[in-house]
Amino acid sequence: MRGKLMSTTAMLLLAWNSSCFAVKAELRESALAPGAEVSALLPLPPVAVRAELTQQLMEVAMAGIHPVFAKSWLQLTEQPELAKNPETYYQIYSLLHQFRQQWHALDGDSRERFHLKNFNPVLSAADRDEYAALLQRSDLERVMNKLRPQTENYLVSRRVLLALLSESRKAPWPELPALKLKPGESNEALPLIRDVLLRSGDLPAGQLNTEQLKLGTYDEQTVQAISHFQQRHGLEADGVIGRRTLNWLRLQPKVRAVILARSILRGDLPLQISSQRHVLVNIPEYRLRVLEGQQEIFSSRVIVGQFKRQTPILSSEISSIVVNPAWHVPTRILQQDLVPKLVKDKHFLDKGQFELVDSQGVTVDPTAMVWDGTEENFPYRLRQKPGDHNALGRYKFYLPNNDAIYLHSTSSPGYFKRDLRALSSGCVRVEEADDFARLLLKGSKWNIDKLDKMLKEDTTKWLSMTDPIPVYTVYWRSWVDKQGQLQFRDDIYQFDDDAKMANSAVINSLIDHS
Repeated sequence: MRGKLMSTTAMLLLAWNSSCFAVKAELRESALAPGAEVSALLPLPPVAVRAELTQQLMEVAMAGIHPVFAKSWLQLTEQPELAKNPETYYQIYSLLHQFRQQWHALDGDSRERFHLKNFNPVLSAADRDEYAALLQRSDLERVMNKLRPQTENYLVSRRVLLALLSESRKAPWPELPALKLKPGESNEALPLIRDVLLRSGDLPAGQLNTEQLKLGTYDEQTVQAISHFQQRHGLEADGVIGRRTLNWLRLQPKVRAVILARSILRGDLPLQISSQRHVLVNIPEYRLRVLEGQQEIFSSRVIVGQFKRQTPILSSEISSIVVNPAWHVPTRILQQDLVPKLVKDKHFLDKGQFELVDSQGVTVDPTAMVWDGTEENFPYRLRQKPGDHNALGRYKFYLPNNDAIYLHSTSSPGYFKRDLRALSSGCVRVEEADDFARLLLKGSKWNIDKLDKMLKEDTTKWLSMTDPIPVYTVYWRSWVDKQGQLQFRDDIYQFDDDAKMANSAVINSLIDHS
């Protein structure tokens, strides 16, 4: 396979036409029509360097970040003679180098949604001279490795990605019929399900003999394998094969490979993010982490925005912690959610301990409210008093942003027990909010010992952070965890469109040529 990759790599870049690469006039001829002079100018890099550059090009092509990478990879694989041309590897290096620079400069939303616009790599004489100088370095391989995504466990993820691609070139996973299956029940599709579990690694090879694999009874070993499969996909590990479990069982390795390739790129954050203490909220995972570099020091389940009110991809910082916050109801939630309840229940304000606030910010006595009782003409704002009843709970973690999004606790902790937790109106609810607050306040000017006294009261207290902590919301759907298990999560905001990827002719071609 390596020989094939090498041969296809070289041919790719020399075959790049003007639509893929804007090559300066002085370089166009030598790049597209190499001769002896080119080889004399640029020596052929060592085998390890060629393999590294080729592999990185394939990964970016699989992620679908920009058409130039897929086109380049396919051209490369179709013209194996390019592997022998030194110019090929210069062009690959230049393409990847320029891509990494632009990728790290993207805003968070563009990165997570894969919006790489106006990518127009240009071969220049200066870049060529720089590359020629690199080839003379004794640490050439280390320099080339710097082009790799700065993602935790990148090499492990790479091996898993290659394994998925290898599995994709085998016979497709069996098609599974619609069903719902509980432990102990029988179904003729169970041999097909076991085949998927074997190929996914969730059912250990040799655990069941040939005859057991053919049984139509949902036995304990298969239940355990399904539970393991469910855990890896963020599902309730109850062993029941329902709609969501079945959908993941049906997802072919080629789509899994693309999801992982995209997640590897999404995890390639700018170095200034990964090198400092920060809060990372992975939306599809419903999980918040506090990291020191890449070392996790805190973790909590979270609730994120529902599909129609998505938690945005943002970069901000926690500048203050509000203890016993009041909730100033956003206009959209007021109009769409609360006013209809007020129309139906005249006691709604008292039950929820809401205050009426007029346009001047003055509290209004509900008995003096001037309103015709229709949803369209409600003239006030609502403010919910602090306390255990408050929708924000006892903590609000304030972070400046244009979307009025923040982290907070909640008065409804029962929702954290669900595996599907895209339930909020955009803000992020933190299950372990008390521990989170104490961690952030540790070492600050505030006396944490006084926090318990504050919590027993209903008085709002703003505690400004001595050193604001950066917060990033991300959209990572796949990763290899600390135990070496490949994890997947639902595309809750439809950033990736798995169905479209499953039927992509480009993806199929990339897999066939890898």
